[in-house]
Amino acid sequence: MRANPVLLAVLVLACERADQRSAARPNTATRIDSTPAARFGDYPVSDTSLGQPRPAGVVFVSADYGRMYGTRLRQGAAEGPNFAGHFTVVTWGCGTGCQIAAVVDARTGRLSEQTLLTANGLRFRRDSRLLYADPPTPELPPDCASCGTPAFYEWRDGRIVPVGPGLHPHLGGPRPWRTPRSRRTRR
Repeated sequence: MRANPVLLAVLVLACERADQRSAARPNTATRIDSTPAARFGDYPVSDTSLGQPRPAGVVFVSADYGRMYGTRLRQGAAEGPNFAGHFTVVTWGCGTGCQIAAVVDARTGRLSEQTLLTANGLRFRRDSRLLYADPPTPELPPDCASCGTPAFYEWRDGRIVPVGPGLHPHLGGPRPWRTPRSRRTRR
């Protein structure tokens, strides 16, 4: 069987153009990691003490999602503060490549009203108010379509606030606790 020379030429040209397009495309993972828009040290927390022997119990009624994810919130909050001094970031899966993150006040047990919906997780520190949603990692390709949009957020006055220019899609999107529940009718 002989190869069709026209088909071979088309394949070679297509591969060359794909290489040119990928070479012209900026490597966003490298750019974001090497010159981040925000740094953890720029959002310091001065008080990292809990002020009590163990974290407070979670107040499930303090947010719409509290009862729906009670077990995971209780387990995560029991580990103690891991973010912004006396707060605990708790995450749980919501499907393949999907995580929801909430903030629990370890002193009062109150839940954040907002949650973040991520595809590639979060980075955060106990001595900083900064959250880094969907951070790029070396093992992910720079043009990964399902890896989420890297973005920074600040925990300020009990709210998650976008930091810097660009897209901040993690605060939007579907949340199971926001959909109206179907009502059963009795006959």
